[in-house]
Amino acid sequence: MDKKKLRIRLGIVLISVSVVIFLMLFSLPFVTMETRWKIALSTVFAISGEVLFWGGILVVGKDVYKNFILRIKSGELMEKKKVDNGVPDEDLTPKE
Repeated sequence: MDKKKLRIRLGIVLISVSVVIFLMLFSLPFVTMETRWKIALSTVFAISGEVLFWGGILVVGKDVYKNFILRIKSGELMEKKKVDNGVPDEDLTPKE
């Protein structure tokens, strides 16, 4: 495997693990344990999630990160997808 592809995969794995850790934060209120342990765990989850996220960004590299940011700013990730017949999907907001 190419060294560059390996770095990109490692970075994506680090970012994915950080997302899972951040999602684990939302499960803490439903766990039965003392409040001080919940506070300690939430601090550990938040710090480790941030470290893994930014570590993943550093490993992935500046080029991939800038490409992703440009796609967000251009609206390419947010625009509506067209179905096969060329008509855009309906807006999902409820109708009155």
